Amino acid sequence: MITTKPEEFVTKYEGFDYVVIGGGTAGLVVAARLSEDPNVTVGVLEAGSYHVNDPLIDVPGYRGRALGNDNYDWAYLTVPQRHLNNRVLALPRGKMLGGTSALNFMSMGRTSKEEYDAFESVGNPGWNWESLLEYFKKSETVHPADKDVHSERHNAVFDPSVHGTNGPIHKSFGGWVSDIRVPFFDALEEFGVHRNPDAASGFVPGSYPTLSAVDPATAKRSSTASGYYAPNASRPNLVVLTSSNATKMILTGTGEPYTISGVEFSISRSNQVYEVKVKREVILSAGAFGTPQLLELSGFGRKTVLDKVGIEVKVELPGVGENLQDHLLIPSLYEISDKIATLDVLRDVSRRDAEIRLYEEAAKGIYSCNHGALAFLPASKAVPPSEIDRMKKEIHDTSGLDMNGSQIRQKALLEAWLDDERHPQIEMISSPGFFPWPGKTPRPGAHYHTIFVGLLHPVSRGSVHIGSTSPLDKPVVDPNYFSSNFDRDLLVHALRFVKKLQDTEPLKSLMVSYVEPAWKGEDASEDAGVSDDELREYIKNGVETINHPIGTAAMFPREEGGVVDAKLKVYGTTNLRVIDASVIPFHIAAHPVATIIAMAEKAADIFKADARR
Repeated sequence: MITTKPEEFVTKYEGFDYVVIGGGTAGLVVAARLSEDPNVTVGVLEAGSYHVNDPLIDVPGYRGRALGNDNYDWAYLTVPQRHLNNRVLALPRGKMLGGTSALNFMSMGRTSKEEYDAFESVGNPGWNWESLLEYFKKSETVHPADKDVHSERHNAVFDPSVHGTNGPIHKSFGGWVSDIRVPFFDALEEFGVHRNPDAASGFVPGSYPTLSAVDPATAKRSSTASGYYAPNASRPNLVVLTSSNATKMILTGTGEPYTISGVEFSISRSNQVYEVKVKREVILSAGAFGTPQLLELSGFGRKTVLDKVGIEVKVELPGVGENLQDHLLIPSLYEISDKIATLDVLRDVSRRDAEIRLYEEAAKGIYSCNHGALAFLPASKAVPPSEIDRMKKEIHDTSGLDMNGSQIRQKALLEAWLDDERHPQIEMISSPGFFPWPGKTPRPGAHYHTIFVGLLHPVSRGSVHIGSTSPLDKPVVDPNYFSSNFDRDLLVHALRFVKKLQDTEPLKSLMVSYVEPAWKGEDASEDAGVSDDELREYIKNGVETINHPIGTAAMFPREEGGVVDAKLKVYGTTNLRVIDASVIPFHIAAHPVATIIAMAEKAADIFKADARR
C-alpha cells in the first residue's frame, strides 16, 4: 500500500522489520522479495511519487522527456569540471518509485563472465557470473522478436538457456527498426566486429540490437515500479511512504558495531522530522549519490569530510563517497539518404500524429520501442598496438589509482583488460536520427545517423560528499572526468574509428555529408582534416554522461577502502545494508540497470538467509 501520511507510516506496525530507504531500481526489488513472507513487515521511504499511466514514463518513444523535470528527476549537477573547460554537466537520477529504471533509456545488457567473476576476485566471495546468472534469469521475461519487424540480418535473437521467461521485468527487441541498422552491422563486419547472437551469454564483444525494458504486449516501459511493486501493491505488510526524505539513521551503542534503531525523515521540504523504528535491518538504496550522502549525514565516512561540516564520526570509512565512476559518450553526426527511415520523419507533423495514433491504438510503430543498435569493441579494433602499449603505461602511472588496496586492484584489472579481446573498451550506439548539437539544426526533410561512442572502463575517479549538514542540500558531486588522459585519448581513437566505419560500405553509399565532427578528407588513414587536438576540444566541449554512476559505497574489504562486505553490510554495524549502484566495485562493459536488478535479487536472498540464522 502507498501512503502520503507520515503518522500512519510511523505507527502502522510501530516500526517495520525492514526499512528500505529509496524505492528505486534496487530498493523495490528487495522490498518486494522480503515482503513475500506475510509475517515480515517492510516500510519503504521514497522521496518521489508513484507515476501510474504517465506517458512520460510509460511511452518508450518519449524517453528522455522527463529528464531535468523535478517531478521525476533529482537533477543533480556536477561541480565545474576542470578537464572539460569548466563545464557543469547534468546528472539525471530517477526521483520516483522505480527510480532510474523508470527514467533511463531502457537498455538492458550484461557484461562478460570474466568481469562478473572479477567482483569475486577483489574480495567478494559468492559474487560471480554463475551466481548472478540465476538472478538475471529470475528477474526477467524475455520476449522473442516480432518476425514481421525483424529480419534475420537484424540479429534480434537470444539464447533461451541464459534468460528468464517468468520474471518481473519484460524485455523485448521493439516494434520498429530503422533501415540504417543492417548497413551499420554490415559495415562493422568489415572490421571483424561480428553480429553477436546473444551478448547476455557472458561474451560481450560484437554488434546486436538493443534489448529494452519494454513489455511488447502493451509497448510500455517495464520498470521496478511496474514489475516489482505494482503486482504487490495490495500487500498489507508492504507500506510505501512517498514524498519522504530520509535525513539520518539513528545509531545505538557506544562503539562499533553500531545498531540502527530508526530512521529520521521529513516530508517534501518540511522541517518537521519523524522517526520510524527498525526491528531488524535498514536497507539503504538511495543510489550512487544519495547513499553516500545519507551515510555521511549519519556519521559514516572520512574524518576530514565529516569534520569539515561538524558531524561526529561514528564509523570511520574513508571509502564513503569515493571511487565514483561513470560512463561518458560523445556523438558523431552524419546526414544520410532521405530514403532511409529514421526518427527524422517525426519532424513532419502529420507523420508524427499518425505514429502517435498507431501507438495508442495498436501499441506499434516508432513510439513503441527503443530504437538503438549497439556494438561493443575491444580496444584493438580502434587503437593501434603501439598506442595500446602507451595507454597501458598511462594506466600504470595513474597516481589517482594508488590511494588504497581496492584502487590498486582496479588498476591491475584495467591494465589487463585493455588488450584482452574479451573485454570491450568502447561502446557504439547507432541512433537513427538527428542529435541536437550547439549551432546545428537539421535541414528540412533531411535524415541523419548519429553514432555515439562511449567509454566503458574509465580510469578517472571522482567523489560525492556532503557540503553541509542539511539533508535537503544536494551533495557535492565531482566525477573528475578526464582526470586521466587515458579516457579522453580512447574517445579520440573511437571517433576516428567511427569515421572509418562511416566511410565503409554499405554505410558509405548512404552518406550525404559529415556534420560533426566536421571531417574534411575521405582517406581514413589520414587525420581527415581534423587534428587530434581538435578532436580533444570537440570531446571536452561535447562529452556527456551516459548516466551510469557507480562505486561510491563499494563492496571491497574494509582495509582496502571498502564500505560494505560481501553480504552488503556496512562495516561497523550489525544491521545496515546497502544495495544499489554504489556497491558495484568497478565499472563494467554494460549499461548497469539489469546488473543492479540482479544484484538486488541476490541481496534479498542474502538478507532472508541471514534472518533465518
